[in-house]
Amino acid sequence: MSTRWIHLIAVGILLNFSCALAAPIDNWHWRNPLPNGNPQIGRQTLNGIVFASGKFVAVGNSGFVSISLDSTNWSQNPTAATNNLNGLVYGGGQFVAVGDGGVVETSADGTNWVVHSSGTTGSLASVSYGNGKFVAVGSSAAIASPDGVHWTQSTSGMSGALQVAGGNIGFVAVAKSAQAYFSTDGLTWTAETFNPPLSTPYLFQNDAVTYWKGVYIIASVEYSTYPYVYVYSFTSTDGTHWGTNYIGQEVNISQQVFETFLAGCGNWLIAGGAYVSGAVNYVQFSQDGTNWSQTNNIPISSSYPYNSYARAGAFGNGTYALLGDATYTSTDGINWTSRGYVPPPPPGPTYTFTCIASNNGVYVVASGNSFAISSNGLSYVIASNTPALSSVLAVSNEFVGVGSGGAIYVSSNGLSWTQHTSGTTSSLHGVAAGSGLLVAVGDGGAIQTSPTGLIWTSRASGTSLALYSLIYSNGIFVAVGQQGTVLTSPDGINWTGQYSGVLSNLLSVAYGSAGFLAVGTGGTVVTSPDGANWTTQYPGTSTTLESVSFGNGYYLATADNGVALSSPDGVTWTSRNLGVTGGQNLYGSAFINSRFEVVGANGTILESDVIAPLFDVQFHRASPQNGFTMFAPAGSNFRLQVCTNLLSGWSDVTSFNNVSAITQWTNSSAGYKQQFYRLVSP
Repeated sequence: MSTRWIHLIAVGILLNFSCALAAPIDNWHWRNPLPNGNPQIGRQTLNGIVFASGKFVAVGNSGFVSISLDSTNWSQNPTAATNNLNGLVYGGGQFVAVGDGGVVETSADGTNWVVHSSGTTGSLASVSYGNGKFVAVGSSAAIASPDGVHWTQSTSGMSGALQVAGGNIGFVAVAKSAQAYFSTDGLTWTAETFNPPLSTPYLFQNDAVTYWKGVYIIASVEYSTYPYVYVYSFTSTDGTHWGTNYIGQEVNISQQVFETFLAGCGNWLIAGGAYVSGAVNYVQFSQDGTNWSQTNNIPISSSYPYNSYARAGAFGNGTYALLGDATYTSTDGINWTSRGYVPPPPPGPTYTFTCIASNNGVYVVASGNSFAISSNGLSYVIASNTPALSSVLAVSNEFVGVGSGGAIYVSSNGLSWTQHTSGTTSSLHGVAAGSGLLVAVGDGGAIQTSPTGLIWTSRASGTSLALYSLIYSNGIFVAVGQQGTVLTSPDGINWTGQYSGVLSNLLSVAYGSAGFLAVGTGGTVVTSPDGANWTTQYPGTSTTLESVSFGNGYYLATADNGVALSSPDGVTWTSRNLGVTGGQNLYGSAFINSRFEVVGANGTILESDVIAPLFDVQFHRASPQNGFTMFAPAGSNFRLQVCTNLLSGWSDVTSFNNVSAITQWTNSSAGYKQQFYRLVSP
């Protein structure tokens, strides 16, 4: 059975329109060092915890996740976002975390996370799962989703909710006030005001909510004349009619808060805390959600007496776990043990990588001071007695590497390298192959060429400025370098200087949907359809962009301070979170086997998920001619069709067979008129 693809664009008289269908580059994997290459950090505050799939999973500040199989030994890793994560739930076979800036992440295993669009930038404080749906709330947002991926914003009735619980008939949210909210679908909410048991309290608020055995339970605190604080629970089976239950009275407490519920062994625990000097975590214990008694206080570090109440808890494998100033565990809910802080990951290496290449299943990663090799792209071994290489090219069945002092090396396996005389002592920074030649560029405008990689010849570049990067595509070499230098050559021998329009150092160049694209210092991006005419673009960052590569419809630019950006056209850029939290500079990238590979400081090697090929058409108007850039899986066949009214009369303009991944074509007879174009395959 054949598959038919269609992609459509509309072209008006004054329209300059470009669109791209592209899967997000959102899921990245550490390949070196493992488990991740982020530098050692201090302890992280954990805000949400669940027990599922045989393990405790907790999320917290700076986008970190901590995992434990026994509640005693924990490992800490970054997720796909650096936002503070405030809430976590498990439902529908996956973990869903929410946090500041409206961030939503999902994970099937608690280790590998994917960021999704929530439709809001408002911070999300809590997330729950009930009746096959996820609902998340925050002080200015409420969203719902059937799958944790696609989210819809609340339509009415919600104001300031900070915690939510889901049951089989709907959701209840509380807002640190005398109000609670009920919704059957997480979208339309009904507010209900709770009457405080005392007639004239100083303050009354609902602090926490949960759903257990068909009952919604709200924990509430009532402040009377100092020093008395009264604690209540409210219970309901329908989210609308509530019963009041007295929990207890505290004395000499300036502020009592209850933040979390835990369930286990047929018992319920409600945990809270107090803002007083030498604060303790209060734990209340109940078997029915109505009658409560206080258990032993959880020990707390005297170094952190404030804001140290238990924020979240979970039960699993016969153990209760609470998150406070540290992590606390109990097997009976009465006697608690401090497990200290979740340990940070071990310090990462100090060496740096600047380039990556692959040939015949072998991956080579190198720089001027380090070298690593892999037979599968998953695990890397640091290799010794290898050359210092600033750039490596995979060509034919060999690797060609260049480096300082004019060094040029060739290897058939990535481990054994043979040095060849380059004809220059200038440090070389880039190497490319095309037009029957290998070409290397470097300091002082050095250009060296070789037909085989054995004997090299110096070529006149016409500049004394350093050349940092080189590519061959669309029938020409393009070299970029210092102070905006751009050189082009059809054969690698005769070179012509071009005006880039910028004076920034251009550090890397790639070829893709917008033609040639170069990046550099100060967030510089310039594009050119032919290597000669360049246009400055604005990626939205002033961070130095160290490298750019292109694959299956995306440019990927990597930068200093862990910054990464992607673009389908070189004009519109999207920030990508690669899971780098230590501010590492990302010096090199490549597109290998349908994945982006990124390397940088601290021994960083990152790999994206597979990026599926696009089936897409982009339109570029220049005078009366319509120019098209078309994307399709390499080797496929398709037709470009046109009509004038979008309803009928589609006719073939031209057809393409056995295409490359990117195909460019110009319709010289289009003229100035409204037309609709589409790609059809087969």
